[in-house]
Amino acid sequence: MNAQGEVLLLKRDKDVHCADLWSFPGGKVEANEMPLQAAIREFKEETQLSGKQWRHLGKTSHHYADRTLYFLFFVCFCPDISQFHPESSSIWTKLENISDYPMPEANKKLVPMLKIPEVDDYLRQLII
Repeated sequence: MNAQGEVLLLKRDKDVHCADLWSFPGGKVEANEMPLQAAIREFKEETQLSGKQWRHLGKTSHHYADRTLYFLFFVCFCPDISQFHPESSSIWTKLENISDYPMPEANKKLVPMLKIPEVDDYLRQLII
């Protein structure tokens, strides 16, 4: 999330699963890597940003016909996005507008986690 309380979405490449849909930054946990370390690494690789105040929001899974995905969902704060250079098309959007961006079914399961009251408390503490 940025200082305006917006969330970041990245457009998936044309040659990957769920191509041309919008998703949250993220990726796979590598061998000997903890999930938070993977989230920090993937976020940096995909955006060139260094998030602060990382917080685990929850976990979920989603089964597609050809695969099952497991998510540990984290949120972080990006007070300075001047070094933002995403590896794909991107948009910062208010949470209330997130449904304007078509997402994979698996990512749609993550959106309610951003709407829990603790996220509002988290943002208020960071932005003040």
